[in-house]
Amino acid sequence: MDFKHNRSVKLNDGHLMPVLGFGTFAPDGTPKSEANEATKIAIDVGFCHIDAAYFYQNEEEVGQALRDKMADGTVKREDLFYTTKVSTCGQNG
Repeated sequence: MDFKHNRSVKLNDGHLMPVLGFGTFAPDGTPKSEANEATKIAIDVGFCHIDAAYFYQNEEEVGQALRDKMADGTVKREDLFYTTKVSTCGQNG
């Protein structure tokens, strides 16, 4: 399945970003290592938009999966879209 060009949005710089992204959230009790394996599988089946958040606390595992998939030639960096969210709720300032 070609997620890159099917159902994408054109960004101001001309790049196409897939609307459908693989979410990396996992509920409490799920080993962080599963984020690594799930992200690798998502890339293997065609996802190139990875959606994350600082709140999920699995950035290291997801990042390692991305590096591994680039290193083994499955995907190129320029074909990946990594989006994240930050929250300032509950913080002073």
